[in-house]
Amino acid sequence: MSGRSLRERLFGGARGLDKNLLPFMGPAQVGAGHPEEPYRLPDDPRCPICGGPMALHALDRSADPSRPTRMICPPRDTWDDAA
Repeated sequence: MSGRSLRERLFGGARGLDKNLLPFMGPAQVGAGHPEEPYRLPDDPRCPICGGPMALHALDRSADPSRPTRMICPPRDTWDDAA
């Protein structure tokens, strides 16, 4: 039996298969399969959580890197002020 582990043999076989098939099949096909227009930001983006205007939201970024960034949604009664 070979001194290589099962993992090394499997990954080695996969590398060899990729190396031999690449000239015939080409690289991976990336994209939607049709021409795409560049992404345009919406004029008034909405929050995916509360549906309010993103302009009214606040981001809480702590100085502590172990604390996650939090998005603070505004009260619903302040939405009319932004429109």
